Amino acid sequence: MTVETARSGPPQETQPGPLSARYLSFVAAVGLSSIGDAAWMIALASTVVGVAGPATAGAVLAIAGLPRIVTMLVGGALADRRGPARVMVGTDLGRCVVMLAAAVAVLVTGPSVPVLVAAAAGLTLLSAFFVPASGALRPLLLPEKDLVRGNSLYLVGLRAGQAAGGPVGAFLVGLGGVAAVAVANAASFVVSALAVSRFREKVPAKAAVAGPRFVTRVAEGFRHVARHRELRRLVLVVGLAELASAGPVNIGLVLVADGIGAGVTGAGLLLSAFTVGATAAFLWGLVRPVGRHAGPVAMASLLVQAAVLVTLGHVHATVAAIACYALLGLVSAQLGVVLVSQIQRATETSVRGRVMSIMSLVVFAAPPLGNAAIGGAIQWLGLTTTMVAHGVLALAAAAVYWSARALREARLD
Repeated sequence: MTVETARSGPPQETQPGPLSARYLSFVAAVGLSSIGDAAWMIALASTVVGVAGPATAGAVLAIAGLPRIVTMLVGGALADRRGPARVMVGTDLGRCVVMLAAAVAVLVTGPSVPVLVAAAAGLTLLSAFFVPASGALRPLLLPEKDLVRGNSLYLVGLRAGQAAGGPVGAFLVGLGGVAAVAVANAASFVVSALAVSRFREKVPAKAAVAGPRFVTRVAEGFRHVARHRELRRLVLVVGLAELASAGPVNIGLVLVADGIGAGVTGAGLLLSAFTVGATAAFLWGLVRPVGRHAGPVAMASLLVQAAVLVTLGHVHATVAAIACYALLGLVSAQLGVVLVSQIQRATETSVRGRVMSIMSLVVFAAPPLGNAAIGGAIQWLGLTTTMVAHGVLALAAAAVYWSARALREARLD
């Protein structure tokens, strides 16, 4: 099976496009729940800082992220077993219960660290089931020719929700504290569950009957990726590209801003530039999806990413750094949409949840690894050498992509 020929959904003529009311309601629901999630993270961080200080807040956020990494693979296996829509609905209802329980606990005992840690951990644990299920569901809702546009629209909704969540969270914290944010988040999950519950996808016959244990099913997902040449390369490209950009986009932008004398304000501008660039790429993907030029666009994105990362090690002006981060956001987002769409199309429906969970695990593991590496690298090697090394990682991803003819000539029309 190749990227171009993989077929993984119901007959295409029965599926509406990405601008249909059916798909737009799905995107709107996910966007609404992402507003609640972002608002909760603002409320969580500000509350823990107020209760226990910045160091404890950092530890709480780190601990809260661990369940997502641990359970991501199980979430993918469950999506293949029960169907992605069912898993998403169950996850949303579970997250609603967690948020309501957190609100009650805060009202009764106050915003204590143990209560907030438990709520945050429960929320991220359930999110690990939602992410791969969402990636597995989208190809079932769209014709293949509209998958790129559908993924772009989904990411626009997700990013818009995340951007709106910050001010919404700050407003609700001022209005009623962390309990008010938890209640609002619970309501957003109910709306998301209602929207997704409209979809009745067919579970593959092999998955509908009693099957092997989850450990075995997860292993089947890894074996499927390992045996599928294009998928194996695509997942590797995702990992290398994420490692190349994760550090520079997180801790790296603070260090770049400090190096050019822009300070905290400059770091905020660099992050905003990256976000604007990414949003522009998603919107452009709605208007002009890559179609028959998917392979060349992915290659060009990787090469531009490498060039921008190397350039970041040599900039000395805030305006130049802003331009670099805007371009980095644009090409990273474009690359991400293409790679995700290729992985979705190349994967059989029966294992798509597990493959998406493997890809998601790679994506979520990159930031902590990248953050851990870039700080020490800049301290010991300097900013210029460190950014060149990240550019080399992007070039390595381009070399892997170019090594497969099926990828460099891939089409997504």
